[in-house]
Amino acid sequence: MIKKLKYIYRFIFPKSKLFSLQIVDQFIKDPEFPYLISFPRTGSHWLRLIMEQYFQKPALARAFYYKNAKDFTCYHQHDVQLTITRKNIIYLYRDPVETIYSQLQYQQQDINNLDHIKSWSMSYRNHLKKWLFDEDFTTVKTIITYEEMKSNMESVIKKICAHLNMEFNSDQLKPVLQKVSKEKLKKKTTHDQQVVNLDNDYNDIRKIFREKYGSIIYKTVCFNEELKNQFLPK
Repeated sequence: MIKKLKYIYRFIFPKSKLFSLQIVDQFIKDPEFPYLISFPRTGSHWLRLIMEQYFQKPALARAFYYKNAKDFTCYHQHDVQLTITRKNIIYLYRDPVETIYSQLQYQQQDINNLDHIKSWSMSYRNHLKKWLFDEDFTTVKTIITYEEMKSNMESVIKKICAHLNMEFNSDQLKPVLQKVSKEKLKKKTTHDQQVVNLDNDYNDIRKIFREKYGSIIYKTVCFNEELKNQFLPK
């Protein structure tokens, strides 16, 4: 816990180390505090940047703007090991092919290696299975998708406001959406230059990757009719 808190402290509280750790620990220990869960490469950086601008306070564990914050919207975790059990959850997920491709590129792994593709696909399958279908411990859960973020971010923020028991203000969101772009997200994620990839080649290669491996990924990840209907090409 202490090592995790020190990691959080570096990005949220550049000053008052002892005070900062106490506040962070307080939020994490609260069983009702919201968690944002997302498999890696499903859009959490983009979502958290918009949330931080809109709510004017960051999510744990990284602040982009409000680095001296004393209040937080939620605690973001990837839960790749599938060990988290919390009552209050916002769950974000994304098209499997987009997710696996992005993860392979981020990890600098061979995108044509079938073992890597199948391994990440199975990991994502288990993640979706847990958080969309199997878990029985949440009392409040809001589900959003990256695709919804792209098509209707206002709807996503409205859902999150409802989840957090906060009033939604469309006028407050409009300037945030005008300010936030992939280019600005790139500037705000200088701690990790691979968070956002703006290269044209990246998108071109992704199309080829989808053509070659899309059916394998969908077959692995989409284990039930609901996921098949959502993601499989019509």
